[in-house]
This record gives sequence, structure tokens and C-alpha cells, in this order.
Amino acid sequence: MGVLGPRSPRTGRREPVVVESFHRGLDVFRPVATLYAAWLAWQRHESMVRPWVAALVLGVMGAWSLGLLVYRRRTSRVVVAEVAIAVLGIFATLLAETPQAIAQGQFTIPTIWAAGSVAGGAVAFGARGGLVTATVIAVADLIEVGRPTQTTIHNIVLLFLLGGLIGLAVDLARRGLEREEQVLLERERLHERERIARVVHDGVLQSLAYINRRGVEIGGETAELSALAAEQERSLRRFVSGTGAPDVPGDPADLRGVPGAESDLRLLLTARERPDVSVSVPADPVVVDALVAAEVDAAVGASLDNVARHAGPGARAWVLLEGDPGGIEVTVRDNGAGADLADLLGAAEVGRMGVSRSIRGRIEDLGGSVSWTTRPGGGCVVRMTVPRSTKERR
Repeated sequence: MGVLGPRSPRTGRREPVVVESFHRGLDVFRPVATLYAAWLAWQRHESMVRPWVAALVLGVMGAWSLGLLVYRRRTSRVVVAEVAIAVLGIFATLLAETPQAIAQGQFTIPTIWAAGSVAGGAVAFGARGGLVTATVIAVADLIEVGRPTQTTIHNIVLLFLLGGLIGLAVDLARRGLEREEQVLLERERLHERERIARVVHDGVLQSLAYINRRGVEIGGETAELSALAAEQERSLRRFVSGTGAPDVPGDPADLRGVPGAESDLRLLLTARERPDVSVSVPADPVVVDALVAAEVDAAVGASLDNVARHAGPGARAWVLLEGDPGGIEVTVRDNGAGADLADLLGAAEVGRMGVSRSIRGRIEDLGGSVSWTTRPGGGCVVRMTVPRSTKERR
């Protein structure tokens, strides 16, 4: 079974750069570690019981190290075989060395070469693989020495640190590559959506807009057809812009009590669009706390209700959503009859609570502010400014 996955069509990589660098580093480490182990064995070959055993183990280690310079695939079988060579080399020390030398904590035949197998397991399988291979080598060391010495325990701790830390670095690098893949995929989707939007805009949307305009001009029975074309045009515009996708979550008001819950305010406001209400939102998501989204949407709804009740027949309303990292601003404008500003702000005294409670009360509870601009015959403009998160007002 292979450790490496398929090559990515977007990044062109099977593994992150850091993982490939670890593999190249291990390709250098193995031959160097073999030469070091051979030098140590030569230093004490005269005191060995069976020096030929050490020579055989070193020969296998050298052949394996050189072979991996040619064989570039790093499969799970390769990792298991390398760990097996390290374990057998450790046990072969029992045959090559005297019992007295082993009891005194003499180096095993593979010495630091066995640490390379731990690093190889960590690079191939991440932190879990590094810890598992470190456990296997540690058990082999304990069996070989019989009674662990301080040096043995020290080396075992280093093995676990080596396997765990290298494995953690590999896991983080692979997760980073996965995120990069997701970002590139999302970018491809956005480019495709923009291409479709251009095609739709040049054809279907213009046709629907023409039908709507001509239906209004002709009047009579074509008015129903005109309204239907206008509604379909608005729905199609929301879809191609990404603000009216069919997989929109439920009402954000259901998430008010959920810690950390967030909602895209664009989706709520565009749902209020109708023939006499136009909604303009940014192309990018406007993500805010679920509580903020629900309360702002309710305040906008109250503003539109005021337009329907008091702006007069034939009045239209426009809703504009803007946002920056610090907060959001929603503007509701109409071309209706307008009113005297003092009468509007004093409506609560005569029992009309829409302005004071449904709009101002909601926004100020979120730490925001509301302003009105109106005059008789000049329509009304409501500007609502709130922070993105309820935490920002504490």
C-alpha cells in the first residue's frame, strides 16, 4: 500500500514541500549513519564475540540505504521493512557482543541508524506513525539491554521526541496543503461562477429585464407577466452572485443562543427583495454573529413595514448593505411621502413603537446607532450601523 496520495491537479504535488525535504534529508542521513555505525563497530571489533554478525548487519544497512537512493517510492511496506532491519540489527547485538559489554550499555550495532527508521515512520504516517515506530525501537532496546541503564532511558526519550515532533510537523504541513487545495478549488468555483454569470447576464437576465420593462409599458394583462419576469430576474441575479444559493442554512434567529454561531447577513436581506423593494449587497459574504444578523434583519423589516404603511401608494424602497472589518452599515431609503423628523422621532409618545423599539431599540442593544433623514415629500433614509460581533460592544 502506498503512503503517497495521487498528484494534485492544482498544486502538482503529492506531498508538501517540507515532507519532500524530510525524505531527501533521510536519504542523506541513512548512508552517513551507516558509516558512523561501521566506524564504531570497527573500534571494538576485537572485543566482539562474533564480529562477522556486525559486518553482516552493517552490510544490510548499507545496501538498504543505497537502495533507497534509487527506489524513490515510500510505501508502508518500505517503512515496515526499514523498522524490521533496525530491530533485527538491535537484536543481532546480542550475538555479536559479550554479555558484559551489553550490561554496561554498549552501543547497539545500528546505533543512530535506528533513529532514522523512527523519523521515516513519522514522515510517512505523521505523529502517530512516529510514536508507534519509536515504541517498537524502544521495546527492542529494552529487550536487548535487559536491565535499562540511564543512557538507554535517555535514548528512548529522544526517540519519542524525534518521532512525535517530526510527525507533528508533517501533519501540520499536510493539513496546510489540504487547505491550499480547498482555497484553489474555491477559486476555481468562483471563476466558473463568474463565467456563468457573464453568460447569463448577456442573455437570460437581459431578456427578463426587457420583458419586465415592456410589460410595465404595455400594462393590462401583461403586468402579471412583467412581475413574474422581474421576480425571476432577481432570483437569478442572487443565484449567480452567490447570495441566493439553495443550500442556505435556516433562520439565524434559531442560532442566537449558540456560542460562536455566525451568519451571512446578505442571505437574510436579499430574501426581503420584492417588486417594490430592491436590495444591494456586496459580492463577498458579510459574516456576523447570528444574533446581530437576526436583529439587523428584523430592524430592516420594521423599516420596510413603515415604508409600506406610511410612504404612500407606489412608493419604492432600496436597501443597501455595506461592511468593513469593524462593522456593517445598512441603509434603507424610500421615495415616499416622507415626514417631519420631529414627528417621526416622537412617534413613541403616540403609541407608534416601530421607530423607537423595533428599529432603534434593536440596533442600540447591539451597540450600534441609527439615524433618520426625512422631510415632507422627500422620502426617508434610515442608516443603521452596528459592530459585527456582540463581543465588540463590551
